[in-house]
Amino acid sequence: MASNRNRIAMMGRIGSGKTSLRQRLMGEELKYEKTQQVIYTDNFVDTPGEFIEMSLWHSEIVNVTLDVGLVIVVNSAIDPQNSIRPNFVQTFNLPAIGVVTKIDLENANIKRSRRLLRYAGVNDKNIFEVSNVTGEGLDTLSEAVHRHIRLGEKHL
Repeated sequence: MASNRNRIAMMGRIGSGKTSLRQRLMGEELKYEKTQQVIYTDNFVDTPGEFIEMSLWHSEIVNVTLDVGLVIVVNSAIDPQNSIRPNFVQTFNLPAIGVVTKIDLENANIKRSRRLLRYAGVNDKNIFEVSNVTGEGLDTLSEAVHRHIRLGEKHL
């Protein structure tokens, strides 16, 4: 098992692309899987979107971050809603990266997603735009992730 400092917590709304992003970063086949519970791997803690969308579960997302060294907040460029409280990432006292996903879709609103990630407390220079389908932006994101932690052998 990886040390806690080499794990990433993935958080964001349902359908934001957290699991697909994890799959791409680990070089796995891209396939949709609805995350029903917290999934621990050597390098990731993948959380259900309900942890962000339902305030009842906010304490659980804080508990999950006790086992990580980096937080990635994912926001879909096609999702007009926000469920993350202002400066939420400051709660964790950990480095945080924001990722705008689904940038390849016609109705993507990247500007809105970047604004929502800043609202959540992610520094603008730590926000990256990616497409899990086309791979656009994944190399740049991977470099940023590696500035904070070291992933296992199978990664971008």
